[in-house]
Amino acid sequence: MIYKNIEDLKKDFFWIAKECTIEHFSRARLSSYDFDLFSKKLSSRFDDSFTMDFFSELMTRYDLQDTKWESNINATMLPVLALVPDIGAVILLEYKIDGSCKVITSKGLDNNFVPPSGTKLKSLRFTRKDVKNTSAKEMFKNVAKKQIKYLFYAVAASLSINILALGLSFYSMQVYDRVIPTNGISTLIALTAGVVIAISLEMILKFSRAAIIDQATKNMDIEYSHNIFERFLNIRADAIPKSIGTISGQLQSYVVVRSFISALAIFLFVDFPFSFFFLAVIVLLGGWDIGSIVLIFFLIAVLIGVMFKSKIERLTKESSAASNKKLGLLVESVENVERIKSTGAKWSVVNRWNQLAENAVDDEIKIKHYTDISGFLTTFSQQISYVSVVAFGAYIIATTTDITMGSLIAITILANKVFMPISQLPGLFVQWGRYNAAIADLNVIYSYEKDNEHVERPITHKSSSYDIRCENIKFEYNAGSPVLNLPSLKINKGEKVAILGVIGTGKSTLLKIISGIYKANEGKVFLDNIDMSQIASHILSETIGYLPQETKLFSGTLRDNLSLGIADATDEKILEAAKLTGLIRLISALPKGLDTEVPEGGESVSGGQKQLIAITRMFVANNDILLLDEPTSSMDELTERHILNVFKNNIKAEQTMVLVTHKPVLLELVDRMIVLTQNGAMIDDSKNKVLQLLSKSKEIQQKAYA
Repeated sequence: MIYKNIEDLKKDFFWIAKECTIEHFSRARLSSYDFDLFSKKLSSRFDDSFTMDFFSELMTRYDLQDTKWESNINATMLPVLALVPDIGAVILLEYKIDGSCKVITSKGLDNNFVPPSGTKLKSLRFTRKDVKNTSAKEMFKNVAKKQIKYLFYAVAASLSINILALGLSFYSMQVYDRVIPTNGISTLIALTAGVVIAISLEMILKFSRAAIIDQATKNMDIEYSHNIFERFLNIRADAIPKSIGTISGQLQSYVVVRSFISALAIFLFVDFPFSFFFLAVIVLLGGWDIGSIVLIFFLIAVLIGVMFKSKIERLTKESSAASNKKLGLLVESVENVERIKSTGAKWSVVNRWNQLAENAVDDEIKIKHYTDISGFLTTFSQQISYVSVVAFGAYIIATTTDITMGSLIAITILANKVFMPISQLPGLFVQWGRYNAAIADLNVIYSYEKDNEHVERPITHKSSSYDIRCENIKFEYNAGSPVLNLPSLKINKGEKVAILGVIGTGKSTLLKIISGIYKANEGKVFLDNIDMSQIASHILSETIGYLPQETKLFSGTLRDNLSLGIADATDEKILEAAKLTGLIRLISALPKGLDTEVPEGGESVSGGQKQLIAITRMFVANNDILLLDEPTSSMDELTERHILNVFKNNIKAEQTMVLVTHKPVLLELVDRMIVLTQNGAMIDDSKNKVLQLLSKSKEIQQKAYA
């Protein structure tokens, strides 16, 4: 046995997934989703067969070649994952002449390890080209490949189902050819019992096939939804389109892709091939004369199904675009319903909605029109084929002895099975059109720049010093209209800095760039002399606490919002922070306290309470750098004064704070002030000196506080 208990297997899995330092595992750590997925597999089994399969599947998540398990080692295999009896997983790094090896284990390095008999070895080899989901299409293809085994199961089940389905045709043939002419009641009973058994087995296999396909569909759906949503959240904030509704519709379109992949796989590998199987049986029963009739009409039906493909595809793309625009308008209307009512814009919004709805309905009607025509013509072709087969078969029976009446009845039953898959073509082409539209939309999402774009292995080390330095920073939302131009700026660890300036000088944008949420169009931001774009985004979020001007809450409980993204946020920490900020009064006043449900956007609380919740969360997180953008803009004077005292007494000397504000009262928190203009920092000095300059210059004062 490789492992004596499940706990040892779990420990080795954790070591490889989280702590192993060799490049094969450290260059691309498991996502939290994959880590949880594999953790769930480790419930009770730890036998050798399960263990080897588990690690083989785990290796696929690291873009490593699918190498075989070996029993003997040689120097060309290194490095090697070794599963050692009674020891577990080790990584063999070097093979020595005396038979010993240099290995790394969860306990560290061992230079004289000798693999015992029974050790299973798996060579670790990178693929020639790292398989990365650079496009939505590539991602869908990679996920679908993982479900191939279920497709094989479905094909095997379908083969059995269709073989059993022949029983009904042969039953009819035998009854008409043998039972009726000879009054063979005993033969009838035996045949009936046999066909009932075949039909029952066929039904059981159909249920099994459906369960297999459902499982594969579920697996794909889970991975697709995870990959799409994770990819969206990995997009750098400044690269995300502002059309919320449209991008929401695009994100949901993965369901269309999954449905098409499932339907196409079933059609190509399960249903369509058996049309030729039944056609071959027809030829065996009735000869090529009747078989050729069925084949001709089969090809005609396929041609009819393909005839309207391009029109259906074009219309489905237009319909999908119209649906996305409708969803976009719906989301905008829900978010701005109060503004719509207050401005009397209801008629304008309703007119836009009606126009989009009419366009979508028109496209759907046209799609239905063409699919109906295609379906009707296919059915017509099938009916003509049936009549032709019956007529020609009857003629052969009347003039020759080549086929019997029972054979003709069996042939007509089988002919229907030949045509059955073709009836799916119109619907399949509709799905094909929606699939292309969805892939195009999702490929756009995959084209947006991610956090740590172009950095293969972001730095995950947390520094103990957090000096901030900006060099030649330029940023613009629209080409040709720069909102921030900052040649240089340095903020040392522990400094408390206020950023002032008139509207449009890029104060809020500067905070977003320093936080790593935005990336400057030109220039770089350094954190502890490391280019911020090279630091892993999760390290930045742990290091930097950013409070935007507008605070939005997530649906869930108040506790969820106070602990969002903080792994070690205990109730004790939350309540301690709430006592500091005064949020404890709100928590105590609520009947359910921390378990109070918060709706989407947090509209059940005021703007000032939202800011108080956000500030409380910052104290729970205890970040090294605090970036505050008008943190008290929605608070009353009394609450603002309390929060000011909280910051004064609880912000540590080593914590860096950058504050954007138009309120002079908050300047008590800082010891340095920077006045921004569109050409950079016009003033950057100690608070006292800057205040003196502002008091002397009315023009500068107006620019700073306008």
